[in-house]
Amino acid sequence: MDYARGKILATLFFEPSTRTRLSFESAMHRLGGSVIGFSSASSTSVKKGESLADTIKTVEQYSDVIVIRHPMEGAARLAAEVARFQLSTPVTEATSTRRRRFSTCTQSRKHSER
Repeated sequence: MDYARGKILATLFFEPSTRTRLSFESAMHRLGGSVIGFSSASSTSVKKGESLADTIKTVEQYSDVIVIRHPMEGAARLAAEVARFQLSTPVTEATSTRRRRFSTCTQSRKHSER
């Protein structure tokens, strides 16, 4: 299957995760897409004080969809709002909370035009 050929998934894991991160990454690869991202905030500019909003603005320039796992409540919503004003990049929350496992925070105009 090449449904995602030419598409790039950005995985932004500010919290530790193995199964969740690998499930998103393997799904993207199986769909023919590619993956960029990080699995530790310590290797990013956030360590130097960059805001989450600035990180999202940068990452969305390189990706078609963003998956985020962040300890701050509402981080995925913030990311979706920031992305919406730029390229309408879809943002998916990869949270560990029981009430919301994988919730889509926004839909891309690009996605709805297909």
